[in-house]
Amino acid sequence: MSASTATSTAARRAAGPGGVSERDRTVRPATTKAALAVEFAGLGRTFAPSSGTVAFGAARPVLRDVSLTVRPGEVLAILGTSGCGKSTLLRIAGGLDSPSTGSVQIDGTPSTAFDTRCAVGFQEPRLLPWRTVAANVSLGLPRGTAREAGRARVAELLELVGLTAFAGHRPAAISGGMAQRASLARALARNPGVLLLDEPFGALDALTRLKMQDLLLDVHAAAPTTVLLVTHDVDEALQLADRIILLGQEPATTGAAQAVGGATTPGATIVQELTVPGNRPRDRGSAELAELRGRLLAGLGIDRHGEARGVASNTGIPHFPY
Repeated sequence: MSASTATSTAARRAAGPGGVSERDRTVRPATTKAALAVEFAGLGRTFAPSSGTVAFGAARPVLRDVSLTVRPGEVLAILGTSGCGKSTLLRIAGGLDSPSTGSVQIDGTPSTAFDTRCAVGFQEPRLLPWRTVAANVSLGLPRGTAREAGRARVAELLELVGLTAFAGHRPAAISGGMAQRASLARALARNPGVLLLDEPFGALDALTRLKMQDLLLDVHAAAPTTVLLVTHDVDEALQLADRIILLGQEPATTGAAQAVGGATTPGATIVQELTVPGNRPRDRGSAELAELRGRLLAGLGIDRHGEARGVASNTGIPHFPY
């Protein structure tokens, strides 16, 4: 189904947890920018310590030598342990931070400060408390949007995320999950070429989170954009992404650090990359995805309690069955 022919059914089923309604698998598309490629080349980020830290004087490498091309329209999930630089990588892509080394380009040109080709969905909703839900969503509209077109787009997005009935409420009057959905709608209002999502569903309860994952797939199918998704949820990554990268530190291989058992090279880089097989939406009970889940959890340092039917431990994960 093309974006030009996808239409809303307007039929709403029984409301699910948190007020999100089950919807048919088609949604109304917006007029979107073309999906854009994102390229990281030798990217590194080192933070200088503040004067108030105990380790004042020692710089802290967070990312190093990250090289990756995200294709236009691709959904890339970024996994890694807490503090490994996932959100930092996302911020650099959107021009909210600058790399210490290397570069990032969007559609072949360097990312700029607060790059208008991107939209960001943060971990926290970050809604303005004095504005209504609808008014907060309207902040994401591209500059110069006509008033009536803007109102129609906001209404469409509020319906899409199940917040039509709360359009006139202020953030203090809605739940945390509703606020996060309003934040997602605000990001979509920009019609971005690149959508940067930093654990956008982390505040939602389990069932609503599953519905929102399906909703994101609907939106992407109707109006594809390039998506970089940071998540701690391996299952979410497998359900949503075309490709998954795992950030982590590599063992030290040179110098005195190599002589220290378990020593690692400072700064996280891509230690594992895999293409998720199968078309979306995927079967959450798939044995194939279960194998990949175990492999990713092992890469995150989680004991999977047994080997994966003799699959050798490496960064290239073969297709199921093995």
